[in-house]
Amino acid sequence: MTRRLVLLPIAVVAVLSLVLAACSSPPAAPALTDPKEIVTKGVTSLADVKSFEFTTTFSGSVKAEQLGSFDLSSVKMSGAIDVANKTAKFTFDAPAIMGTKIDALMIGNTAYYKVAGALSMMTGGSADKYTKVDVPDPSANPDAAALQDPAKLVAKLNEALALLPVQPTKAGDERCGDADCYHVTLAVTGEQLRALNPGAAAAGSLSLDLFTRKQDYRPAKLALSATSAEMGTFGLVLELRYDVNVSVAPPPADQIAP
Repeated sequence: MTRRLVLLPIAVVAVLSLVLAACSSPPAAPALTDPKEIVTKGVTSLADVKSFEFTTTFSGSVKAEQLGSFDLSSVKMSGAIDVANKTAKFTFDAPAIMGTKIDALMIGNTAYYKVAGALSMMTGGSADKYTKVDVPDPSANPDAAALQDPAKLVAKLNEALALLPVQPTKAGDERCGDADCYHVTLAVTGEQLRALNPGAAAAGSLSLDLFTRKQDYRPAKLALSATSAEMGTFGLVLELRYDVNVSVAPPPADQIAP
């Protein structure tokens, strides 16, 4: 009995250690310093994502030929995807762009969408009822299948990065919500864009900021801004969350257009 009492505190400490280990955060992934590696790791980390959601906000204004200038500050875009169950939902609300609004659902190889505003005339969609369409299986696309191979994907990414007139740089690390993130930036002038594509009519600049989580390299935020004499100055911020519950169900039959 005495021996058991002596061993009891040791057993309690051992059990508590196991509990704390199970509740603690997973070990951080190896630290990265090369900005190109941060970019490629950020893309390839998405291969094992089971579900995620995104929200996008816009800023600035964009000019459209013969239509004038559109304020983007009221534009909102969001969505969620369950990769394993092949379901997704998407909304795009742009009241300043001719009252445009899109609501879409996808379940397997079937999509449902509603379109309001001027865009409905071009798509043939309705603002009141969902239009039902079949969606081709992406796995049947050889290009999509090739992207499933991490080695081939990294090679393609490195080839694309090598073609850039300037290379991404690593900025100071930052917090992204509740995660520590790497911050990689890329800034390209109009002249550099034309050097990349001589046929492009670029007369402005483009900047990109990528924030990836240190613990698993997954992208947490993407910020894009552009300045163009023809189109104006505008930007967007895309934020992502992973391992979320995505609930998507087909619309009732009376809400689907015949």
